[in-house]
Amino acid sequence: MASFLNNIFGSPDKKYNIKLDKTFNKDPLAWSRALVRHHCGKFSIAAVQANMDMEDQSLVEVGTNALFVGVYDGHKGKATAIYIREHILGEILRCIQQNINSMNKYFFKLAMETILRQGVAEMERGFIGFARNSLEQQNQLQNSFQQQHEIQHEIQNNFEQQHEIQNSFVSSGCLICIIWRGTLFVANVGDSRAILGSHKGIGPLKRLVVKQMVRDHNFLNSSIQQELAELHTDHYNRSLYESIEDKGLIETSRCIGNAYMKTEKFTQRRPSAIPMSEAVTPTYYTFPLISSQPEVCSRVLKNTDRFIIFGSGGFWKLISNEDAAKVVNTSPRDRIAERLVTLALEKGAAKGGKTYRDLIKIPKSNCVSGNNGNQNNGFRSAYHDDITVIVVYLDKRPNREGVRPGFSNFYNQSSTIRARQSEFTNFYNNANA
Repeated sequence: MASFLNNIFGSPDKKYNIKLDKTFNKDPLAWSRALVRHHCGKFSIAAVQANMDMEDQSLVEVGTNALFVGVYDGHKGKATAIYIREHILGEILRCIQQNINSMNKYFFKLAMETILRQGVAEMERGFIGFARNSLEQQNQLQNSFQQQHEIQHEIQNNFEQQHEIQNSFVSSGCLICIIWRGTLFVANVGDSRAILGSHKGIGPLKRLVVKQMVRDHNFLNSSIQQELAELHTDHYNRSLYESIEDKGLIETSRCIGNAYMKTEKFTQRRPSAIPMSEAVTPTYYTFPLISSQPEVCSRVLKNTDRFIIFGSGGFWKLISNEDAAKVVNTSPRDRIAERLVTLALEKGAAKGGKTYRDLIKIPKSNCVSGNNGNQNNGFRSAYHDDITVIVVYLDKRPNREGVRPGFSNFYNQSSTIRARQSEFTNFYNNANA
């Protein structure tokens, strides 16, 4: 009987034994946070660095009746990811405060989805403004040295190595999630992903159902390729995207930042002011090549929803949605995010004929992501990108009657993941005063 049912519905998930030895703890570029309680379960975080700076940033805010998760996957530097981490939740909470009286049960989902879109739009506006100010300061600096040819020549030669201050070339993905009033809200820009694992059926019919909550925007995604082909049907415009992809300028069609591919203020700069490694061919274009428009979804959580896996693009380059979900579904909870990162690192190492133990002897890259030097086998970035994984367990259906979310948070910075007093505790206290 069991075999007959298995033939119809599929066999039960096999157990994925991801053995955790001391390798992860010995890895100077890896760190993790043990299980932490939130209002409807527990969560775990793990991360590993590959680039010169940790370009992945993340934030988990734990509230009395809400949970916020953010994964910000930086590209060509960490400036954009840090900007989003420090500002987006404050913007979302500000919008909630302004609209709280109209967020009744009939308009709650629509209002929250709109607020998430507004939050992402504000991050784009804010960081583009930050990049514009940086550009103007840079131009003033260069103009002041016009009579000093040697200094000017040195500035030009070092331009490509100064990505950390060239904010028009820096970008980040933005994956955010809020669980509040029994509802899951997700918004995404870039190639990070959030996947939901649910149980369906009972007894021998019970099986795992895996759902990617929102689409990722990697150029390798066939739906993204189709979208770009429909938006830009002429050969001239297609050649721009071929230049972007072939040169590795960015891997996604949507991001926060990368101002020089979006706004006229940056696209009309002289070609000589743009490093050849960053130039899009043809050089002049007056329309945005990429966007910051998020994809947003919502779902009322059910008792059968068991966990959510959030991962930056570096993780999903190595692990499929199904494999990641099966690991979480069949493994002990202890150090679960660490198990997933370890699996990804083993796979990344194997592609280069090495093991994870071999990788811990290899240093991080000496340059930012998107630089050809990252493919040097002497650097970790040749085997994997920066990786962040957050696993959120859903042990009980969240309360659907919460009024306002109040938070304390956990964030990754440098080589640690630490807890700090949430800056939004005051928001919660003031809202309930």
